[in-house]
Amino acid sequence: MFMNVQQIKELSSSYMKIWNAGEENLLNEFAADDLIVNYTHFENTYTSISEYKSMLQQTHEFFPDLEITLEEIIPSENGHGATIHWEYNGTHKNGNLFGVDSSGKKVTVQGMTLLKFQNGKVVEEKGIVDNLSLMMQLGAIG
Repeated sequence: MFMNVQQIKELSSSYMKIWNAGEENLLNEFAADDLIVNYTHFENTYTSISEYKSMLQQTHEFFPDLEITLEEIIPSENGHGATIHWEYNGTHKNGNLFGVDSSGKKVTVQGMTLLKFQNGKVVEEKGIVDNLSLMMQLGAIG
């Protein structure tokens, strides 16, 4: 199914809200059952909605106020995907992250995500996150 630019931007925007604290259930609406997710900092590739949802819930435990802002959505020429530049803000309130216990520090992190679509759903999400900046903001490295 070919998607026009507006449809791509709407699906991308709706789907990426999963990164906002408490919004991981949006996966059920916008992701395919056989969703594949991989970011460069992930130890594993996630191959189901339930696996990925668990990881998002853990992220939201670390940052219960996490909020993502989409800076730019670039639709693919073939109508089957998008590249997204985003920024998230949150406060590290719980858990140990990169050797740092709940620091209470506010962080701002940028990244890029590539989404692929099929039949109006996201079938693949992969990306790069500036975790070096995150570690520096948390005080894990100097």
